[in-house]
Order: sequence, then structure tokens, then C-alpha cells
Amino acid sequence: MSRFKEIDPKLMKLSQKLEAKLTIDRDWDPTAGFEERRIDWIDNDIFKAIIIQPTFKSKGVDSSKWNFINIAWHDDAKSVHRPKWMNNLVNEGKFEIIESKIDDLLLESENALSNISMSDLK
Repeated sequence: MSRFKEIDPKLMKLSQKLEAKLTIDRDWDPTAGFEERRIDWIDNDIFKAIIIQPTFKSKGVDSSKWNFINIAWHDDAKSVHRPKWMNNLVNEGKFEIIESKIDDLLLESENALSNISMSDLK
């Protein structure tokens, strides 16, 4: 059973509001790897995402430590540099922290990412 079952409805609601794509691993098999969630959209040529994922280590995935990440970037085909902005709202925390604070994390993410402009990307 997915650990995201309690927060998936909230992720779906926000993705619909933002007209974004919610990536859900519907066929996720716990023996095959890891589970994560992403909300992705494009706003004024800026790619934006909210990502909930475990921590990646050199020896594999550490599913006991979770990250809640906001990221924005611009793909410029003329440059090798990809300007971006990133903010970790939860860095290597327990999943239960994300689950208990999901409403606040999503609101903070929506506010922060909706206010990102090209001048914020470095």
C-alpha cells in the first residue's frame, strides 16, 4: 500500500488548481525501488515542480529520510547553463513530518512558485 494514500487527494487538488501534471506511481512495487510524487507545470516559460521523494545516497535510496522540494528552472536551448531556483522545505525528514504538515507545505510551495520570475533563476 502506498504511503501517500492520505496526501494524494491534496496533491491531486493542487495539481488541478495549477493545471499541472501530477505524477503518481500507480503500479509501484516496494520490492522494485522507491515511491515519489511530483507536480509539474510551466508558467511563463518557467518550468516549476513540487517534488516529494526519499533521499538518494551513493549506496541507494534511503526511504527513512524524505525531502519536500520546490524547484523552478528555464530551459534555454542556446545555453549549456540551466538557470534554476530551488528550496527544500523538508530536508531528510521523516515522511510523517511531510504528512502532518502537507497543507502548510503545499500552500507555501504554491505561493513561492507562483511568485518566481526569470530574474529569480540563477
